[in-house]
Amino acid sequence: MKIRFKLYLRVIFSCFLLLVSCVENPDISDLNLYQEELQSTETATGVTLNFSDLGRSKLLLKAPKLIKTVDLNDQLIMECPDGLELIFYDSLKNIESVLIADYGKLFSEFQFFIVRENVVFNNYKLDTLYAEELEIDFIKDSVYSEKLVTFSNSEGRITGNKLIANSNFTFFKLSNVSQSHINYNL
Repeated sequence: MKIRFKLYLRVIFSCFLLLVSCVENPDISDLNLYQEELQSTETATGVTLNFSDLGRSKLLLKAPKLIKTVDLNDQLIMECPDGLELIFYDSLKNIESVLIADYGKLFSEFQFFIVRENVVFNNYKLDTLYAEELEIDFIKDSVYSEKLVTFSNSEGRITGNKLIANSNFTFFKLSNVSQSHINYNL
């Protein structure tokens, strides 16, 4: 009877340990999640990347620092936290436009680029766009902004906060105009 009681006590104690060990520890699960989010990260300095289509240069990205991350969905994300210069080329490798910003983030799967802080976008017509933030959708060949933008050229300048343009900034439409100035001395 004594042996049976000790055996019974051991079985109950073992079951108790199994139940306690199955309880989720939030500190450990948060750590695992954090490691999964940072699946792969690389940092490079003095970066120049050439984006091409069928061997033809389309874009040239220059950045003093580039952080490359692969997220849980295997999407490549490239972040330029210290600024960037993005040069757009036409089919003959002539420069169509140049974009400069203090920050940028490219989502490769969606071919979507967000630039912000001191954004300056120049095209070959000598038109200049100043913006707080731009969203560039390469699939749709479009640039969007809901924030303040100013378009300037030799004819004058116009400020608004709704922009739609093509991705190399050779055509644009600006809505919600708040200021404009025309240069009459042409």
